[in-house]
Amino acid sequence: MSRSKLLGIAVIIGVLVIMGVLYSQGIFGTPFFVERTDDEDISDSPGEENDVDEEKKEVDWKEVAYEVGANELGRVPVFVYHAIDDEEGRWTRTPENFRNDLQELYDNDYVLVSMSDYLKGNMDVPGGKSPAILTFDDSTTGQFRLIEDEEGNLKVDPDCAIGILKDFGEKNPEFGHTATFYINSYPFSSEPEQRQYWKKKLQKLDEWGFEIGNHTFNHTNLGELDPEEIKAEIADLKAHVLEAVPDYEINSFAIVQDGVPDDYDLLIEGESEGVTYEHDGVVKWAWEDDYSPFHNDFDPHAIDRIQVYDEGAEEGSSLTKWLDRIEHRRYVSDGNNETISFPSEWEEELGEDFGKEVITYEKENLSRTPAKEKQASEAKGMHVTYYSASSETRWENFINMVDDTQMNAIQLDLKDESGYMGHESTVELAQEIGASKNFLPAEEMVADLQERGIYSIARIVVFRDPVLAEERPEYMVKRKDGEPLGGGNWVDPTNKEVWEYNLELAREAYEMGFDEVQYDYIRFPEGHAAWEAEYKKDVGEKRYEFMNDFLKYVRKEIGWDKRLSAAVFGFISVAQDDLKIGQRPEQMGPYLDYMSPMVYPSHYSPGNYGLDNPNAHPYEVVDESMAEFHELLEKSGCKLRPWLQAFTLGSPSYGREEIRAQIEATEKNGIDTWLLWNPRTVYNKDEIVP
Repeated sequence: MSRSKLLGIAVIIGVLVIMGVLYSQGIFGTPFFVERTDDEDISDSPGEENDVDEEKKEVDWKEVAYEVGANELGRVPVFVYHAIDDEEGRWTRTPENFRNDLQELYDNDYVLVSMSDYLKGNMDVPGGKSPAILTFDDSTTGQFRLIEDEEGNLKVDPDCAIGILKDFGEKNPEFGHTATFYINSYPFSSEPEQRQYWKKKLQKLDEWGFEIGNHTFNHTNLGELDPEEIKAEIADLKAHVLEAVPDYEINSFAIVQDGVPDDYDLLIEGESEGVTYEHDGVVKWAWEDDYSPFHNDFDPHAIDRIQVYDEGAEEGSSLTKWLDRIEHRRYVSDGNNETISFPSEWEEELGEDFGKEVITYEKENLSRTPAKEKQASEAKGMHVTYYSASSETRWENFINMVDDTQMNAIQLDLKDESGYMGHESTVELAQEIGASKNFLPAEEMVADLQERGIYSIARIVVFRDPVLAEERPEYMVKRKDGEPLGGGNWVDPTNKEVWEYNLELAREAYEMGFDEVQYDYIRFPEGHAAWEAEYKKDVGEKRYEFMNDFLKYVRKEIGWDKRLSAAVFGFISVAQDDLKIGQRPEQMGPYLDYMSPMVYPSHYSPGNYGLDNPNAHPYEVVDESMAEFHELLEKSGCKLRPWLQAFTLGSPSYGREEIRAQIEATEKNGIDTWLLWNPRTVYNKDEIVP
């Protein structure tokens, strides 16, 4: 071949390479990612794929699973967004914050998977990484906006969700860029001039590897329609999509505004005017992470989601809080899509046969196994003081009470309102101030509870601590005139040293083997004198910020592999502020596994819930309170475990009828866990058994 021909071929090849680079950068059109579909052959030769399979066979996947901490029965976060716009709000995420969300997911070793792959259990995720799913409801323009460049050509707005996802995925290809957009009619047209592009946008979504989901034609609450109207709303939207992308298969549906019809199956499949639909998945509104598709409780037609929004400069985003909350239970991949790997303690959670090899391995010191989580969620117990427990006879009576009733838990005081402890504490400050007594072989008692299968909760009273106040006067809360507040019973809730002391006591409780720590008296002292008392820091109007900061600090130090709960006043659910004691359920909830409102009917005032004597209506009080607390806590992921009244204060006297009424009201609200409070720790099994 002549030199001129060789030169000509080289020039042609060079031009083609340059054009390819320019095209991939968007110079010759709207930038997009060239992605491999599942059925594309990316091997250089017919034998390459087989070589890869052989290499996989030679890997010890059990060892890999152990090394990366694989748990493919763990939980999967499905996030939901609405508007992407310039101003952050309850339903709006700014472009900057959305970019931050993607970066946070990336930094925390998440990768994006499609809703379809999630539903099919086809999550090909690298080893040690976790899947996350992004969904968008309502198809507002900020999700997908087309704009003209200087030459009049259409391009994707770099500040819309699609533009941000594509850009982030291009810079971080291992993260991906997929998301599911649950659309309504004429999608992405909340800005009128964008309506002309709705078909082009759906075509591009399909072309670029995004998914289209059904959110009804008119964004309609289906709970208010008859069956034919329901089917029409869903089928009309499908027909609308097919008008733009013929033969497109919509495989999932997003419920509008929690609008669930009486016939739930109509959300899954149906037919209207010759258009049939069938959905592999149905996503709900919020608020929870969801199961692995391999978990036996996974329900593809009732998938929970987490809305992402900003909770304020101090609180950060809901995404951040949920990533923290689910860290200990997240789905972690072993890197092999042909296997399902998890710690052996999860074996009973495995669902049906998925045609994949199951790999289990032993993992030491797991405190949050499914069995323990179930035990916590079903804990029914009683308050026991360390003084009562110091008698071997009385302690045996408590154990027998558990055996003879439906109870399966004991809450034991570790540090009570006196500031003293019934065990010999190893915490240095406790020893220095003489707070620890040697009444109990606490560690042996907890070990006995564990052996008997009884759930154990250590109660630690925090800011009411007469011993600490007396021995460390600089921590004591004093009135405006300098005198000790409340006889010197309170220590400063703003003092970091006080926080640290109670953190160390919690650490000690976990080391002793307690399943859970419950903090009590996490509040400022009440009363007019307390409102003007002296504190180390200016408390201002938002005292709840100090309670939040305390719980945030403790949670950061102990992590989410420990169960943490808090007792709070029951009547804060009806308050509009923190009552100057610093308790707001929705603010405290993000840092807790369980919140225990003290919903004692005797503590409510005449007129609460429209009742002249709330104490005479235990069922109604607990029922109303649980509903209110549930609404306040639902965004946080914190569960409820109420303290119920097992003592008499006023009329009527409390016995079986009143105690059972409270338990039944709790269960009526879908709560299967509760605690009974009697300050004298006197309980009658006949008043408790069903």
